[in-house]
Amino acid sequence: MAPMPELYPTLHQVRELESAGIQDLQEIIQTFPIIDNHAHNMLTEDNAFGSTEYPFECITSEAQGHALTDHVHTSLAHIRGIKHLAEFYQCPETLQDVKAARYEWIRRDYPGLIKRCFEGTHAIMMDDGLIPEVIYPFKWHRQFVPTVSRIVRIEAVASELLEHLAHAAGFMRVGLDADWDISQTESFLVRFNTVFRNQIRTMANDPDVRGFKSVICYRTGLDIGIESRKNFRPHQSLTDSVLLRSFHHFLQKAVRDSKYRIEQKEVNDFLVVAVCDVLEKLVDTDGENLPFQFHTGLGDNDINLIKANPAYMQPLIEAFPQVDFVILHSSYPYTREAGYLAANFSNAWLDIGEVFPMLSRDGEESVLRQALELTPASKILWSTDGHFYPETYWLANKHFREALEKVLTAYVAAGDISVPQAIDIAVDIMFWNSNSLYKLDEERKFPELLRACGRETVDSMRTLVNGGSKAPSFRSNASTTVATPGIPSARPGFSSSPATLTATNQNLAIRSTSISAPSGQNATAMFAQNLTHFDAFLQTNPGVKYIWNQYLDYTGTLRNRMVTTQQFRKLIATGKYMGCTTAISRLLQDDNGASGVSATGQFILAPDLSTLSLNKGIPSPSATVQTWWMLESDHDNLNLSHWDRCPRWLLQAQCDALKSEFNISILMGFELEIVFMRPTYNEERSDFADFAPVHMVHSWTNMTFMQLDMLPVIEEIVEMLAELDIHVPQFHSEAAPGQWEFPLPAFEPVKAVDTMYKARDVIRNVAKKHGLKATCYPRPFAFTCGSANHAHFSINGPGNTLDRHEGPFLAGVLEHLPAILAFAMPIEESYRRIGAGIWAGGEYVCWGSQNKEVPLRKCGPGHYELKTIDGIGNSYLSMAALLASGLHGLRQDMKLEHRDCAGDPTEIGEEERAKLGITVKLPDSLEKSLRALDRDKTLRRGLGYAAVDDYLATAESLMQKLRGFGEEKRRLWLMARY
Repeated sequence: MAPMPELYPTLHQVRELESAGIQDLQEIIQTFPIIDNHAHNMLTEDNAFGSTEYPFECITSEAQGHALTDHVHTSLAHIRGIKHLAEFYQCPETLQDVKAARYEWIRRDYPGLIKRCFEGTHAIMMDDGLIPEVIYPFKWHRQFVPTVSRIVRIEAVASELLEHLAHAAGFMRVGLDADWDISQTESFLVRFNTVFRNQIRTMANDPDVRGFKSVICYRTGLDIGIESRKNFRPHQSLTDSVLLRSFHHFLQKAVRDSKYRIEQKEVNDFLVVAVCDVLEKLVDTDGENLPFQFHTGLGDNDINLIKANPAYMQPLIEAFPQVDFVILHSSYPYTREAGYLAANFSNAWLDIGEVFPMLSRDGEESVLRQALELTPASKILWSTDGHFYPETYWLANKHFREALEKVLTAYVAAGDISVPQAIDIAVDIMFWNSNSLYKLDEERKFPELLRACGRETVDSMRTLVNGGSKAPSFRSNASTTVATPGIPSARPGFSSSPATLTATNQNLAIRSTSISAPSGQNATAMFAQNLTHFDAFLQTNPGVKYIWNQYLDYTGTLRNRMVTTQQFRKLIATGKYMGCTTAISRLLQDDNGASGVSATGQFILAPDLSTLSLNKGIPSPSATVQTWWMLESDHDNLNLSHWDRCPRWLLQAQCDALKSEFNISILMGFELEIVFMRPTYNEERSDFADFAPVHMVHSWTNMTFMQLDMLPVIEEIVEMLAELDIHVPQFHSEAAPGQWEFPLPAFEPVKAVDTMYKARDVIRNVAKKHGLKATCYPRPFAFTCGSANHAHFSINGPGNTLDRHEGPFLAGVLEHLPAILAFAMPIEESYRRIGAGIWAGGEYVCWGSQNKEVPLRKCGPGHYELKTIDGIGNSYLSMAALLASGLHGLRQDMKLEHRDCAGDPTEIGEEERAKLGITVKLPDSLEKSLRALDRDKTLRRGLGYAAVDDYLATAESLMQKLRGFGEEKRRLWLMARY
């Protein structure tokens, strides 16, 4: 931690509190750091410029739509806020000028803007329940503020858990009628109650978590019934209870509509009571608990203002006397009611946030006075409710300090309080109350702050709450971090040398731009940029007449939609891209649906123009472009969001989370192993009759007499790849007849996988031109080795990134490797390629330096090769699973228990394996790896339950389909398609 003078160089020092004067009071209020006990995350840089969905005007108003944009500019709060922001940006006092000035600052130095706006903020209790796709995770903010902790929103936890359990219970397969019996719901509710409480208990033990929050005020109101408290007592039946009937109705509707937002009164009430029960029991077991925050009063227009009155909470506060309730947002316009509760109940606390800067100057001062009318100063907490825009933090703190100074100096002038008392009140509200309530222990980390306000020792603090501030004695195993990726629409190019992956490339910052258009003007600019890119491509390649829009389904089948260049130009000029059935995530190679496939639904194929490249090796005047799978929020396709089934997006999301949370960039590269076969056709030439080896006199890195016949084909492939700027560092014959290896250059992960599939297209095309079939089939010949698609990855970052993060990342990958195999080795033939003693990855979960008998070969510092992966399946998904596993290891700070394995782990014996931490066998069948994935909650959560469920359904359906074939038919069927 940085020394205090460096953090707060202008902090005013009160040498003797009892002799302090009015100027000391004023300077302490303006310079003493604050603890923000309730705020939210910042928008990612790509979203920080403002949009119709997140209008900048919301910094001074909770209004929405036309109520905001048409009228906010006439409110006193807005006028004053713009005046202060104009001072901040040193620009004219107009909204347009402020927006223009901040646009330039964000473009130039977004972190610098956040740092400037966070000045004077010492700690933030961050409710990260806002839209995770557009915000940075809470840990990311620690680069600006000494302490950032998490406040867990219970409704978000519950809805995610409900969806997961509904999947696990099989309700998702009931069908649209969702007509199961209420007795099944009763069993499900009992299970959900147990798991939900356990999850809250686990999070309460996570040192990153400092409290919980409920938004029940928005959902069903603050008139919270506590009847459910008795529903789960011993010998108490749920049958015929109001809660069960209500839960049954809610769950059936949630399953039917696939929407798990909880807005059913009895269910919402039950969640609050369950959390209160857990928190109260923590007092009995641990001696302390965590505060429970509640949104009250001021809010969006979907709130029921009458039921936003905290007076409704009195029965709840009385029922749980050991739970500390924090009444948020000044409860405006019910500040006096909230103040009454805080004054009369020892477990109620009044937060005076959000009204700053949402009210006029008089309004802000009035709220502060109303809070102090009855409420002891030791029960008042400060927060900004800062969210999305860093200016919300800056404005709220500026207005609060101004109001606090005016109100307290007036009380001093009137003789109601002395200057020392006023200083105590100020620093308690600004800092010490929250420090004690949330048990932050900042007084021990920063004793200078005690001295600055005249409190020489910890014992002199006046606001210690519920005993000491002991730190948790252990870390929870449950991750509470929410990954928060950006929204990329284009991949930047990387100049990558044709060498192996290294951990020295530090230039991997991903430029992410939103594919959604914030306004008509911005949409026009974005479309114009795409047109410029496309027109430049056509100018360089004037013979192109057709564009293939590519997308890879869950079976690894690369599908194409072809359009003319004129039509493609029209698509990107208007943003009206092509639609595709959502059934694609459960579609088999022969276009039959996997189990659970639905004919209803559509997503958008949004082209990623950075992938635009010529088709090579076929006589077609065409080019290909990869696509993002997007969902439209309006009928004009102008506002698109990533569909959570998009394989490319699932991979990019992991990359963005690694970058934002740990400043880690990943490089990837693949070793393509291809067997060239000579096809024969049936009499009608409508299907393949067989695939024969091109020759049999063949060996590894050799050029036999027969292999020389293949050399023109191989060299043509290499030359055509180079024309596409894919420069293979080397190429050579592999061990199986007709088998060649093409190592590909290293790129950031999405581009690396894009490049791999482009290379496979070129190899396929050139092979076809010469009457050959290029196949990735895992084991074409039983008498020799099979074909893999080894994936290299390296961990890169500044400073001591490798020293800090290599171990936990690798530990996470090893922890989840059995489940990763479900993606990386997706057919039963995949498991015939690997085994002990054949240099294919071995039989055990382990790693080893330059060891080809282990699944993870360490090639150098931070550089590993995954050997248990082949060319069948969807590599975006398998690499997303790999990175999600490493990310889990980092978030949990896992210790690497596996030691470097120097030999064949099968041969060294059980005792030696135990010494190396090698205790788990790799799945030796597809069934086992699919079962491992199905049970892997971390990967389900990291990749999304829906995507994993779709993949499992597809893989299982394909497995059953192939089992219906004879051995020869399934071999031909698969080799024809891969």
